[in-house]
Amino acid sequence: MILIRKYIIGIICTITALGCSAIFSASYAQGSDVLLLKKGNGKTLQTITAGTYIVFKSTSGRYVEGTINHIKDDTLYINDFDVRRAYTIWGTSVLDTVSQFMLRFHYNEIASIVKERKGFEFVRNGTLFIIGGATFVALNLINSAVQKSSVNTTSLIISGAVLATGIVMKITRKNSYSIGGKYSFKYLDLTN
Repeated sequence: MILIRKYIIGIICTITALGCSAIFSASYAQGSDVLLLKKGNGKTLQTITAGTYIVFKSTSGRYVEGTINHIKDDTLYINDFDVRRAYTIWGTSVLDTVSQFMLRFHYNEIASIVKERKGFEFVRNGTLFIIGGATFVALNLINSAVQKSSVNTTSLIISGAVLATGIVMKITRKNSYSIGGKYSFKYLDLTN
């Protein structure tokens, strides 16, 4: 009976402690503003809030990546981690976080935002077309050399066209949204 009473008192104390910590942590939570990446037609492409992982190029030309801690007064506060390769005693290497520090950037200091990678990116950026076209050209030439026959020009033209299409796709594919002109930011002040 005494053991059951101690067990119940322990559960009540645990629930009370968890409830109090939840109340106090909620009272200290701070809101964060929102930054919207918009296209020229007004369509929102990306919503940037606290907790968003972001990769961008600053106006000074430096690439910055990290998780946004919070956004306040037109400024993004970004957690930046200095990660370096460290070697173990077995001769293998692991990634290790050396330090963490907070970076501050006004949203006007962002020159471009790197696009998030989507599925089948190797098809969209032309890599598959380049590999397929080059492979088919090589196989066509090797086949004709081994069989000591003439080169099939129609297959060579088609595979060359596929290769050229892949190269054009690779050149014209944009990996980032350049701020200014077609893309812009809209700042939403939610904390005031």
